[in-house]
Amino acid sequence: MTTSYYPIFIDLHGRRCIVVGAGRVAVRKVRSLIEAGARVEVVSPEADAQIRAWADEGKITWHEKKFQPRDLDGFFLVFGATGDRKTNRQIYRAAEQRGLMVNIVDDPELCNLYLPAVVQRGGFQIAISTGGASPLMARRVREELEKRFGPAFGELVAEMADLRSRLHKKVSDADKRRAFWEDFVDLEFFYSLEGGDIAGQLEERAKKCLSRLEG
Repeated sequence: MTTSYYPIFIDLHGRRCIVVGAGRVAVRKVRSLIEAGARVEVVSPEADAQIRAWADEGKITWHEKKFQPRDLDGFFLVFGATGDRKTNRQIYRAAEQRGLMVNIVDDPELCNLYLPAVVQRGGFQIAISTGGASPLMARRVREELEKRFGPAFGELVAEMADLRSRLHKKVSDADKRRAFWEDFVDLEFFYSLEGGDIAGQLEERAKKCLSRLEG
């Protein structure tokens, strides 16, 4: 029977996250955590040059030592990227005992958190997961979605956030605001925005939708 997982986006700003291991795989995890605004700490006796550079720049804290279970105390999220299954098992057990979310890279059996393949265009994100069964399938689906949802969707959602704020002030009735969005959100129209004046075209569409709403 296939296990059903709960999809979720987590705000990591200011939260303590730890990566055990500091090789090339760990670099990818650390980069994504930095981009998410997490407070990142790395535990490893050796480190990739990029990890060292981030530590020197003050972007992360690197503990130049072997992993001990107590290293996980006080953290919100745990990643294991050591490449050593015995150590990874220690990380997983220590995280489980502390009730922490943990992802051991490339070992679904040692995870209670599975990372999706992500299409990211600024604030617009699509996550694809196979629950660890086939990361390659998730990646291929992501590549297809990246073709369909181009960079314009990042600017699009940023403009819509501003529009949402202005609409809330202009239209007090919640049902009317809902009707506005039902009229406004048209994927075919959004696809056509690539490379054009996105802000101007959205503003013009908003005016037409408001006109129909008030008409």
